[in-house]
Amino acid sequence: MEINRRQFIAASASVLLFCPTAFFAQSKSLKLLSCRTNKNGEHFFSIVESDGLLSLNIPIPARGHGIALSANHDMAAVFARRPGEFVWVIDLVTQEVVGKVSCKSGRHYYGHGLFTKDGARLLCSENAYETGEGVIGIYDVRNNFVRIGEIQSHGVGPHEFKLLHDEKTLVVANGGIRTHPDLPRIKSNLETMRPNLAYVSIDSGYLLHKHEPETKWHQLSIRHIDISDNDQVAIAMQFEGKPFLQPPLIATQKGEQPMFFLKAPVQVQSQLRNYCGSVAFNADGTKFAVTSPRGGMVTYWSAGGQYLGAHERADACGVSRAMDHSQGFFISDGSGSIVFSRINSVEKVQYRIDDTRWDNHMISQSTS
Repeated sequence: MEINRRQFIAASASVLLFCPTAFFAQSKSLKLLSCRTNKNGEHFFSIVESDGLLSLNIPIPARGHGIALSANHDMAAVFARRPGEFVWVIDLVTQEVVGKVSCKSGRHYYGHGLFTKDGARLLCSENAYETGEGVIGIYDVRNNFVRIGEIQSHGVGPHEFKLLHDEKTLVVANGGIRTHPDLPRIKSNLETMRPNLAYVSIDSGYLLHKHEPETKWHQLSIRHIDISDNDQVAIAMQFEGKPFLQPPLIATQKGEQPMFFLKAPVQVQSQLRNYCGSVAFNADGTKFAVTSPRGGMVTYWSAGGQYLGAHERADACGVSRAMDHSQGFFISDGSGSIVFSRINSVEKVQYRIDDTRWDNHMISQSTS
């Protein structure tokens, strides 16, 4: 029997909606952190509490993108959307802005960063835009976030990067796309771009090893990553080549092993529209979810690369693990909704802020 696209997707994963309070009642210690924009074009860094209330709402000067949480969860860094010029640091205890970091002359931010585990440094993905070299800027947390140096990202257009559990090695998604602040959203090197996933020593800046898509997919921009507790890397990509081509958009990688490229079934792969927005492992690291805001789709995968299912969600982009539900994820979208999903389960819950649009990324914080 022939099935249509909607029937196919519905069969891939069973996900329903509940009322807003049902899930949050089970998650007393959970907070969700993200950026959003309201109908008036005002931008905010916001926190949704376990009871579904918006407990923190700090205005920021432009669209936010990535958020980094310090190891002891007392600070959050909010990064401007690329090519950005600000990083704000919020004390989550006092709920005050304690740092307003501006980029160095000749640099702009690429939207992501992290705190080192000892809390001493804040690292930011940056572009040395006159040369096009990617760098990781280093800021002193204990000295008013003064910029104290940088290391090479070993690629062009570093976007999201993560720290391995050895606390010595950065995994950097070098998207390969060159930009300049005078032409903010223009991608100037699409014909020659060469994205890579680089492993870099956090102390010396040395390149330990790197991985690239095969030459025919040199326009497959490596943008967002997540890392499981055993240092497995899940990768979400965006294709800058001809729209009718359908390269793999999702990959896994570990250590010095090559990237392992994944493809969903044809009907789902086509709907992704060559664009994946965010990626997150679940709490036990056995599965990960990838969003596609352009395709209105969320796909689910095993850590070993097996396709597990998909469901439609218009403009879904932010995704984060649910801390106390090992198989679950939170997903935010452009309608102002935050949704809880569990693969092949009827449990799903929605929290919504009217007249708002959640931005691209979301992280979860456990306060227990």
